[in-house]
Amino acid sequence: MLLMFKYNNPLTHEWKKANLEETRSLMEGKLVEVEIDPAKPYENWFIFRDRIVSNCKNSIVLVDITTMTREAIWLTLYNCRLVSSETHFIYFRPQGYTTEWISRDPGKPRLLYKMSGIAQLGLPTLLIVTGGYDIQRLDSLIYNFEPKTTILYFQDSENERNRDIVEKCQELFKSKYNVRLIYKYNPYDIQKSYNQIVEKLSEIEIGTNGTYFDNYNIILNSLGAKTSALTLFKLWLNYPQLALSYIPSKEYNKEYSYGTGEAYFGKVEE
Repeated sequence: MLLMFKYNNPLTHEWKKANLEETRSLMEGKLVEVEIDPAKPYENWFIFRDRIVSNCKNSIVLVDITTMTREAIWLTLYNCRLVSSETHFIYFRPQGYTTEWISRDPGKPRLLYKMSGIAQLGLPTLLIVTGGYDIQRLDSLIYNFEPKTTILYFQDSENERNRDIVEKCQELFKSKYNVRLIYKYNPYDIQKSYNQIVEKLSEIEIGTNGTYFDNYNIILNSLGAKTSALTLFKLWLNYPQLALSYIPSKEYNKEYSYGTGEAYFGKVEE
């Protein structure tokens, strides 16, 4: 059985039509389609919960995160865990990405229901973002949350476009928001990425007597490779006082990526 969550977005309806028809043909009646409205995140949480409870309880589940939004990834993983499913993931990396814009007109960021952490009164906000190619969405994220401190992670890659993005972000966000903590990481090594972020948060912050864990209310956001959403989910599982956040965009580039490249798969673990 294939459980498919479909986001009802008029702007992408025609793009997905052929793929949906082919999927229905291949699955021969074993496809369960679930309509989701991106403008109703509160209702969507209950839709994910109800569908996963009725179809995935005490099962072995494979979650294909390739075309999922980060919000959908986290809702799926959370509810699979809730019903004691043994959960695995697979991600097909694109062969390449467009050199043009990826998304435009970002919406307001939101914390995820049931995964919004524990805020301590009087503490400032620390925003941790695994960044990608979408500078506009990253800018909007920092602008809306107004964190005292921001930590950015970008893919450690010799890809020319990746280097350009890192340089642009360093130049823009240092001057605009005084972002100084910018690091490189491997988004496809979940355990190593997790360890790297935990080690940073466990450091004593310069000029204080406490760690970043002690000194801030911490918000997490994934804008990089989809596997980075798994790293942040693992971080939230182990430190539930942290909050997961998602920022949507109102318009996406149809030519955002192309081809099917290397596959990454594994078990979702704490």
